[in-house]
Amino acid sequence: MRQHPLSVPVLLCLLAGAALALAPISTASAEGTPTYTNGRVVTLDPVQRTLVVETAGGEKQRLELDDNTAGFGDIKSGDRVILMINGAPGRQRVGSISKVTASLPQPATRVARPTLSKDDSKDAEVARRIFADRVAVVAPQAGRVDGLWSTFKDTCAATTSAPYDGAREWLGLWDGGVSADLSSGFCRDLFNQIVGQGEAVKTQMAAAEDVARRSLAPGSIREIRRRYALDWEGWDLAAPDRLPQ
Repeated sequence: MRQHPLSVPVLLCLLAGAALALAPISTASAEGTPTYTNGRVVTLDPVQRTLVVETAGGEKQRLELDDNTAGFGDIKSGDRVILMINGAPGRQRVGSISKVTASLPQPATRVARPTLSKDDSKDAEVARRIFADRVAVVAPQAGRVDGLWSTFKDTCAATTSAPYDGAREWLGLWDGGVSADLSSGFCRDLFNQIVGQGEAVKTQMAAAEDVARRSLAPGSIREIRRRYALDWEGWDLAAPDRLPQ
């Protein structure tokens, strides 16, 4: 997987844009699944724990801060921020708030400022936090696939040709390293369910890593993946073929 030779300011703009594309502020996902957006702070009231933010489209929205939300002491009106929003529509609350410190890219005729190496800047810290939050959202979905895989192993004599320390054994289906008895329709159906739900996990991880690789060193990405037992290098592999019933 290639790394893109982009500057930190451009990377942060891409990162914030990708977070916004995942979930616009006006359309929060189901309760319990956080979404992400960026915008400009209009007002922040630490006492009432409320925030008014203006989106890229010019819409202003008032949001409440979660009781556990902290680290916004240096946020002031006019700051560009990235928000993690919890809750269902009508009950949206800010779970975390991070200030965007990058500026717009300088014209090509100017001398570029020296940039910090990956993982040494505040921009990288924002990228690390967003990537960790995205992997935390995906992990419970991977856990549901674990349940299918456990039944598949017990019922269909499934084994993997290599250990998956720090990851999930069912990822061996994408690596082509799983042996199983697929003579029964039940086992073939379990196989297809694992592939279907596992592919959804794989697609989300691939998208999150595509953004994270532009700002984070491989070691930081692996550490976060391993924290959630998703440390695997095959997120860009094609899905196994589904089996006939």
